[in-house]
Amino acid sequence: MPKAWEKLDLQGAGVQSLQIRLQKLQKKSLWGYLYWCCFPVGAHRFYLEQPWAWAFPLVSVAIVALAFLGLTWEAVGFAVALCVAALWDLSRIGLWISAYNKDLRKASWFARQTPAAPADYQGRADTREHPTQWQRELQDYTQTKESERAGHPAANAPGRKGFAPGQRRLSFAEQERLLAEMAKSAKSTAAKNPPDSAEK
Repeated sequence: MPKAWEKLDLQGAGVQSLQIRLQKLQKKSLWGYLYWCCFPVGAHRFYLEQPWAWAFPLVSVAIVALAFLGLTWEAVGFAVALCVAALWDLSRIGLWISAYNKDLRKASWFARQTPAAPADYQGRADTREHPTQWQRELQDYTQTKESERAGHPAANAPGRKGFAPGQRRLSFAEQERLLAEMAKSAKSTAAKNPPDSAEK
């Protein structure tokens, strides 16, 4: 979509307005990686709405407290564990962003396209009414299609092929063969009946 159209929100219910709103709500890769630079406070996990985001600031506070108490090796151990977790998160940020944006698009689209069923809905009810003309045609078409096997016509399909009403249509190969036969017959007819070369 061109940038000019991306900025023009018509405030309607169409796909364009939905796309504009989704672009505002979706997570951006650039921000995800920039927030990762602040991993001691878990900014990237808070931004991507991932679980255990609170563990990063908690571990960071524990590292500072242990260093202040003089427990250097314990603080180093927690710092190494925090860095390993942050590096693992760095390899997952792209997947998290894709999954979040995909779920957001699905939720937004289905929320707009499919209204919820009534609370007491239990499926289609059989009203015992005679179907209308279009319903009968739809039922006949459905029965015909369900009776077909892949690559084979239905059992009650007309046997004759041609272009007249009620006849089965010729395949592409059959049409090619028919055209070739017509061309041959036209040439043979012209050879049998040559035009008079000279008129008296």
